[in-house]
Amino acid sequence: MDRFATDRRIPVISCLLIILGGAAPSVQASDIERFLELSLEDLLQQEVVSASRRAQALSDVAAAVHVITAEDIRRSGARSLPEALRLAPGVDVARISADRWAVSIRSHTEYLSNKLMVLVDGRSAYSPNFSGVVWNTLQLPLENIERIEVIRGPGGAVWGVNAVNGVINIITRSSHTTHGTQVSAGYGDNAGPSALVRQGGAWGEDRSYSVYLQNRGYHESLQESGDDHHDQASHLSAGFRLDGDETVGRWMVSGNLYRTESDGIGVPRDPLQPPVYRRVEYITDRFSGLDLQTSVTRQTSEHSEIKLNASWSYSDLEAAMLADQQQHIVDLELQQRVNFPDQHTLTWGAGYRWYQDTLSEGLTTRIEQSRETLHLASLFAQDERELGDEVRLSLGGRLDHNGYTGTEIQSTLRVLWNMSPQHSVWNSLSRAKRIPSRGERTADYILTVAPPGLISFNPPLDASIATLPIQGEVRGNEGYGSERLTAFEAGYRGQPSSGVYLDVTAFVHRYEDLRTATVITDPDNLLISEDNQYLIAPTEFVNTGELTVTGVELSGDWRPSDRLRFQLAHSVNDTGQFTGGDRLFSSFIPRHTTSLRSSWNLSHHTDLDMWIKHVGERDRPFLPPLDAYTTMDLRLAWRPDTGIELALVAQNLLDSERTEYFSVAPTFQPAQTRRGLYGQVSISF
Repeated sequence: MDRFATDRRIPVISCLLIILGGAAPSVQASDIERFLELSLEDLLQQEVVSASRRAQALSDVAAAVHVITAEDIRRSGARSLPEALRLAPGVDVARISADRWAVSIRSHTEYLSNKLMVLVDGRSAYSPNFSGVVWNTLQLPLENIERIEVIRGPGGAVWGVNAVNGVINIITRSSHTTHGTQVSAGYGDNAGPSALVRQGGAWGEDRSYSVYLQNRGYHESLQESGDDHHDQASHLSAGFRLDGDETVGRWMVSGNLYRTESDGIGVPRDPLQPPVYRRVEYITDRFSGLDLQTSVTRQTSEHSEIKLNASWSYSDLEAAMLADQQQHIVDLELQQRVNFPDQHTLTWGAGYRWYQDTLSEGLTTRIEQSRETLHLASLFAQDERELGDEVRLSLGGRLDHNGYTGTEIQSTLRVLWNMSPQHSVWNSLSRAKRIPSRGERTADYILTVAPPGLISFNPPLDASIATLPIQGEVRGNEGYGSERLTAFEAGYRGQPSSGVYLDVTAFVHRYEDLRTATVITDPDNLLISEDNQYLIAPTEFVNTGELTVTGVELSGDWRPSDRLRFQLAHSVNDTGQFTGGDRLFSSFIPRHTTSLRSSWNLSHHTDLDMWIKHVGERDRPFLPPLDAYTTMDLRLAWRPDTGIELALVAQNLLDSERTEYFSVAPTFQPAQTRRGLYGQVSISF
């Protein structure tokens, strides 16, 4: 019985007739006008804050930056945050199951994205437990997102350890801009039901509030065999935001409460079931939590500004394959920006993170230490200086001290040359680090089981045990250290002609001390299980891997008329040869990824959007590559009145089904992404 009490056999046309809608961002008249009137000159002056922790025009940023606007999200037809991230060049997004995703930038795509820093209004969503971001816990309504700033490449000198391959900063709407009532609802044959209610308004002078309640469901998908995948999911979230403007500054307080329940099929290894040596087990992940956050900005003088950020996050994560965990994270940060008269700006600050958790074992893990408390202190500074009217130099550095590896130093040097108001080139040299996770130091992972005779040993196994299967285990290592990246980037950003915007970046990433594991070749290192039914090959995490990744990322924007817009994104990655051990737990991003979007305003009341995506062959550990695929989405929207939008979205039109990703750790049975149709309505008043 479907837990959503929704008959999935209801034809989609019935959904449209009863005007059910989706999770599309709210439509406002001002948003439509901005989209119609936005020029390419305005695009170059678009403000970003994530690259240097201060507001800058896009044309003045010496980094690979892409901004996904609220209007981009609305017109894409995306129903979830990972789907919206596909709008940015160089971002690899792959669907694991109905609501599980793998997201990364430039390399090392994993379920937990351990080299990607994800922020919500500057608050880190990165968990120290297993090094990464659990996307199920980011239940922000797309309607509440003002923009998403995507920094491709290292951001460790600005945002700290673990911002290795990139930074994604999700910036939510100020409650000043969400007055009134917003209601949206939706249903699709594959997408499932969704609904949102948001209310906002003013309270007192220069103060506003906004509250929301959101519910979203996902129907189960199919396995490659055609059987049901049993991966249906439900998400419930609620939250608020308060904003105030004062003579000398501004402040914000926000909170989000969420609960998700995600079914699936896990594949814990079992040496007692030949010939495939694995068992299939139905699992349910239950995640709940609360995030509270505040920021205060004060203008202390004409040339100085101070900002204080504070947040507390609590999460109760029952991840069946990994572990059950309850964790508290407190973040405090003080930042000052000073504008000096000799044309340079200094941004500096200090931060502190306190983390405490309780862990228990999952289907593929053993936990040696159930409770732990961690502390991380940081000090950072970035100096930006204008060398004449055209050249800007930026030098940044950061110290992060943690209880695992001591003090880590990260740095960056960036140079920008504004050749003209329409053209700029830049280059950078950066060093970034990822510190070990709690799981890599204190947890053991049960991996694949090899049939007898597959692995060679020197000397050969004794005949009494040579017929036994061998279970691989990777055990936590308290001596496991940090992974390092040295990155060189160069780029061009500008307008080759009046109707064309172009952004090109080339990069070389040199990784050292990457995570891998020792290889067991000596029979003396093998263990025998307690029931004498299989052998155990225990290894441990070590920092011996090396890898060089080179690539080019391109994005373009062409406006042939006031009503028609084309947006192109293309990336090429050469991951080279991984050396120093076996590559564990990660798939590399496809060599080629292309996205082409067309946005056509048929009238002020009707939009037609088309999105074509091509994803190349995806390499994966231990298994043959996943096939390349090309797909197309169409979205037709009609606004019969101000504040009302009806839309029909057709997804994955060029293929009936495909596998986008295979998760190695934890091992989820891969799901098929299928062709689907859903309708949506959004009403604002």
